[in-house]
Order: sequence, then structure tokens, then C-alpha cells
Amino acid sequence: MVPVLCLVAGFAYGIAGRRNLKIYRARRRWTTRTWRAAAFFGGLLLVLVIGGPADALARQTFWLRTAQLVLLLMVASPLLVLGAPSPRFARLLRRPGHDRPRGKIGAVLAFTFFSAVLVGAYVPNIYHLTAVPGLARDLGQAALVVLGYGFWAQVIAQPGRACALSHLGRVAYLFASSAQVRILGLVLGFAPVSFYGVPLIDQQIAAGILMVPGILTDLVALTVCLYLWLAQDERGHHQGGSDTGGRRIGLRPAAASTRAMASSAKTA
Repeated sequence: MVPVLCLVAGFAYGIAGRRNLKIYRARRRWTTRTWRAAAFFGGLLLVLVIGGPADALARQTFWLRTAQLVLLLMVASPLLVLGAPSPRFARLLRRPGHDRPRGKIGAVLAFTFFSAVLVGAYVPNIYHLTAVPGLARDLGQAALVVLGYGFWAQVIAQPGRACALSHLGRVAYLFASSAQVRILGLVLGFAPVSFYGVPLIDQQIAAGILMVPGILTDLVALTVCLYLWLAQDERGHHQGGSDTGGRRIGLRPAAASTRAMASSAKTA
């Protein structure tokens, strides 16, 4: 099921981004369009490998299943968002794009569903249900990728639509996500017994994966958002604007009139 979905998504992405045929082609360069396509297909390839050949290996131990979950949520999903597939799929479906940002309710829902799938994957009953090949496991992996994509789409802007969250909002969003993963890792790591019928050391290794590699992507994105917020806040202080989540900061009327008076004085 997962390989089929990956193939369909890759085909749709390529068709939606096709260009008109040219008789003469200039030397190809690594443009933004190329980097985005490389990120998207890299994410699809990772999902294809994890959900296909590597899945049998991941089912053998608890910590390998945790590593699989981390790769799907924290590596493959942000790569898919970096590929900016939403504008392409909207164009393929003949839906007009919108420049206005999404509502903040969408970010809240994305975070809620992301949290639910993350915690739900470690509920013992769900864990045992998805431990064997079948429809339940395929649906679980598809849910991880889709909800992971929805989570990262609130942090990484795609062309044609700005993020609903400001830079500071994204910092808080990612901080809450990192804290949630850390708490889950602490529960698994310091538990006196195994919750899943696996060796306790296996569960403790999985906790270490959650607490270190599991939040690495969050920390990188959080650092970038924090840097952008501080830089924008400094520009807003000098220009009289405020944090607008990456959109242009306009001048206040008083600042604009002062600049106009200064310009007219120089002309005189």
C-alpha cells in the first residue's frame, strides 16, 4: 500500500511540474525548483524504502521500530514539505492558489493530530496491532507520513501561501513538539518494566533514539525560526513594524511621513 501511494504521489508531482518542450535547452543548473524536486523525491524514496524492504527488519526489534517512526516523522515528512507539492497538486486539480495564510486553527489541528499519532504509536494495544504485516500496519505508516506532512507544513512555507504562524509562533510550536517527544522518551527510558513484552534494554534504546535523534530536526528548525524571528524583530524595531511570520513589514504612518519630509528637505 505504501509503495503504491509513493509511486502515485511521485507521478502526480512530476506531471504537475512539467514544462513546455523546448528544442534548445540551456545548461541545467541547481535552481530552487531543482532543489525542491530533489527534496520531495528524496523523501518519497525514504518512505518507499522504510515501508518496503526495510519494514521486515524494523519489525524485529522495538528500537528499530522507533527508528523507523523517527525517520518517517522527522526526516521524510519535512523533506516532502520542502519539495512544495501543494502548489503543484493544486495546479493539477485546477484549483486556484491563495496568497493569504492559513488560519491558525489549522496549525492547532495539525499539532493535535500529530501528537495523537505519535503517542498512539506507543499505546501497547496499537503497537501489537501494527506489529505484523497487514492493513493495520499499512494504514499506520500512511497516517504517520500524512500527519507528519501536515505538522511540518505549518512550519515550512510553500510558494503561493505564507505560514499562518509567525516566527515566534513557530518557535513555540516546535518547542511544544520537542517537549512532547522528550516526555515520551523519559517515560519509556525510566520505566522499571517493559510495556510491550520486549527486553527492557530494547525499550531504553528506543527512548534514547526519541530523546536525541528524535528531536534533532525540531531543534534545527527551531533554531532557524528563532534566528529569523530575532532578525525580523530587529528590522521591525528600526522600521516601526512587527513580526508578521515572514511577510513584508510595512512602515508606520509616522515613520513614513518623517521619511517623506526628510526626502523633500533634501530636494529643496
